[in-house]
Amino acid sequence: MQSEEYRQLRTYTRYDGLYLAILWSASFACTVMSSLGTIVGAIGNLLVLASPFFVGYWVKRYRDDALGGRISFRRALLFCFQVFFDGAFIFAICQFLYMKFLDNGKLLHVYQTMMSMPEMKPVIQAYGVSEAELNQAMQQMFDPFALASYSFIVACICGAVLSFIIAAIMKKQ
Repeated sequence: MQSEEYRQLRTYTRYDGLYLAILWSASFACTVMSSLGTIVGAIGNLLVLASPFFVGYWVKRYRDDALGGRISFRRALLFCFQVFFDGAFIFAICQFLYMKFLDNGKLLHVYQTMMSMPEMKPVIQAYGVSEAELNQAMQQMFDPFALASYSFIVACICGAVLSFIIAAIMKKQ
């Protein structure tokens, strides 16, 4: 791949990574608002599950618009890796900023409320964890930096796995 071709690929992936981060941010917003009703949480889950289809669409658009309808597996794989990485990085920054400056413990409260439901008591007891230990663990888990780091790592790993599948489907010699 020539320098100019790589620059073109990076330009496409930066924009598409931004769009992916917006999609994930909308999903995260639905998760935060899931205490309002189950339909909002379901919409958030559907947005995350739609991610590979959106990335596949962006690979197709790049292949058809920039490359004249042909793309190798390696270039499609690199494109997918870059989109997922850029999207994960931008989303992690957005998530960190939300948790640091806007959340004020709302998301933690939603999960603590869920964990204190009577249906969850047997699950918590099965793990042999006291309520105090669970609350302490949840507070550490919902620390802005910890949550953003975890989201970034998970998005990169899932994106890497999905990239192989998307690239194999979208390649066209």
